[in-house]
Amino acid sequence: MGARCTFVFKQSEDSAVALYSHWGEDSMYQALAGALQHASPRIQLGDPSYATRMAISYLLQGSLLDETGYGIYAVNPNDLGFMDHPVIIDLISKTVEDDTGTHSIDEFVTYHLAREKFMAEA
Repeated sequence: MGARCTFVFKQSEDSAVALYSHWGEDSMYQALAGALQHASPRIQLGDPSYATRMAISYLLQGSLLDETGYGIYAVNPNDLGFMDHPVIIDLISKTVEDDTGTHSIDEFVTYHLAREKFMAEA
């Protein structure tokens, strides 16, 4: 049960921080787009540690003190086969890799925030 997904914030070729969400799959792309927009100043500066912290803080903002729902752990970005619906946010190349392919962070944010706005207006 659940709607699991994992956001993998790639810090370098061999290190990443993963945020596991037990219930986030249904809205993961829109939530991630908002988080990446929030972290954009640090992404543009090439500061992966602060960008990761800002994005994760944004994603957790409604449940920061909850005991369950999310988990954070270090991971090798080259070994993700065990994850539920991993979305790789490569903060070095500034790309997002999801089920549809690899996109620039800016394209990903623009597409998903526009889609969210369209769905809200429909």
